Formats: sequence, C-alpha cells, structure tokens
Amino acid sequence: MARYIGPKCRKCRRYGVSLCGKAKCAIIRRPNPPGPRSLRRRKVSDRGVQLIEKQKVRFAYGVMEGQFQRYYERAANRPGVTGTNLMQILEERLDNIVYRAGFGTSRAQARQLVNHGLIAVDGKKLSIPSAHVKLGQEISLTERGKRSEYAKILAEEIRSRDVPGWIEIDRAALKARVAATPGPGDWEPHFNPNAVVEYYSR
Repeated sequence: MARYIGPKCRKCRRYGVSLCGKAKCAIIRRPNPPGPRSLRRRKVSDRGVQLIEKQKVRFAYGVMEGQFQRYYERAANRPGVTGTNLMQILEERLDNIVYRAGFGTSRAQARQLVNHGLIAVDGKKLSIPSAHVKLGQEISLTERGKRSEYAKILAEEIRSRDVPGWIEIDRAALKARVAATPGPGDWEPHFNPNAVVEYYSR
C-alpha cells in the first residue's frame, strides 16, 4: 500500500482523534467523520476495532503497511510485552525523535527535515526517517541546517515546546540526546497497542 498523501485531518476525523500533530487540527472544528452521515448506527466488530487501532498507529507514525508488519514481527521476537516493544520501536525512529525533541511541530514536518538533510546523528548527516536511534545518541542540526532560516525560527520556538523525560534537550545548542528507553505513558494515550497485537495474532 502506498503512503497516504491526501488531507491529513481527514484521517483524524475518520478515527475520531487528532493524529496529524497539528495544533489546529480540523477535528476541533469538524468532529464528525468525513462523508455523508449514516442514518443508522453500524456496529463495529472486534476485528474492525483492532483494524482501526492498527491504522491509527500506522497513520500517526507515517509507516506503510509492509514496514509496520515487519516492526510487529521484530517486536514479537523481542523479550517482554509485544505491544510495548512495538511502540518503543516506533518511538525510536529518527523522524519521531526529531518530533519529540521539538525540532518539528509534527511527525510529517520532522520527516521532511530528515529527508532534506538538515538532521545529524552524532554529528553525521542521516537522511533516513526510519533509521533507529540508539540509547545515548545525539540529535542535532547539520551545518547546512544551522545556516538555514528554519534554524533561526526553531531557536525561538523550541523554548516553549515540551520534551518527554526520556530525551535530554539543550535548547541553546539545538541538540537532543536519547537518555532512556521510552515506556508506557511516553506515547499518545489514545493508542491501544494491545489491539494491534491482537490484530496480527489471528
């Protein structure tokens, strides 16, 4: 399945939660699902609920179906709780850490920063959004990124952005470091990783 390139907030309205990361998500103004309203309420099966939960996580992190399934298989082969392992793998993606560190206002913007070669890991440019960032590695702007107009904007805006506890941030130097492994409570509460595991376990 190809990556979804349509209106981001349409998916947010479809699933009833803000997944795009935008402060002015359309779901705030239009909480109803897109399309004509159904005259009768349709009951969603257990399998349908699991599919919805899987699609919510997959869309929020911008992962395609085949890649997401490989993440699940990797999580299932790790010791521990599979749902927690899956969310940790997603949280440790480079584009997500750029977003969590406050370098981007959404995962989509963070992915764009990585693709454009503005992000470095341990001082070396890395332009692969899905790259796995290890514990202790440092995220910063490349030399090209530091010279960009965006760096000036970011230096002002990052002061007011919240950063999770598992990431250490140096706002003055525009650097971040993965200080711990993300755990339950470090990702959005509307995600249900157990339902995702049940979907793939059938």
